[in-house]
Amino acid sequence: MSLDRLSLGYRSMISWMVDFMAHMVDAYPDSEDPLAEPAICLIDEIDLHLHPKWQREIVDYLSERFPRTQFIVTAHSPLVVQSATQANIVLLRQPEGKDWVEIINDPPDVRNWRLDQILTSDLFGLPSARPKELDEPLAERDQILKKKAITKKDRDRLVELDAIIEKTPGGETIADSESMALIREAAQYITKNKPAAE
Repeated sequence: MSLDRLSLGYRSMISWMVDFMAHMVDAYPDSEDPLAEPAICLIDEIDLHLHPKWQREIVDYLSERFPRTQFIVTAHSPLVVQSATQANIVLLRQPEGKDWVEIINDPPDVRNWRLDQILTSDLFGLPSARPKELDEPLAERDQILKKKAITKKDRDRLVELDAIIEKTPGGETIADSESMALIREAAQYITKNKPAAE
């Protein structure tokens, strides 16, 4: 397949890797395996234009092919962070309104976390992994539930908010979401058809 038929992610990766290999061969002309020699390689936004599967595999892929190269990379992908099991992860964060960057050398170890947990951690700082349209209903629901005394008006509002929120799938998989929907339907049916107390 010709290069121009490949995706932009593949083309950019092939381009810089071939360039890097050429530099390794130039730097170690007498080596039997120049790619296994020591080197340092800086890559900005390693996840750029890569399919999620490749984002998850890119760090291991490079480490296998260049075993003595120290890769220093930046990424905006939780997949890259999650899969970097042997890496030292550093968080660079620009405080709001400041023109400098804070360096956090010991961020939470998120390697065994789910992607939604990583996205809502301090690394990425999203308020929720749900659609942004649910940010306000979820925040309002939390405020009501934090009250010491919940009024009838609050209960009615919670019913309205729950109707909005429950449309969003939950669980790990589509099957989990479908199971929850069935459980909700069964609970509604039982509640509606419950015999009156004698």
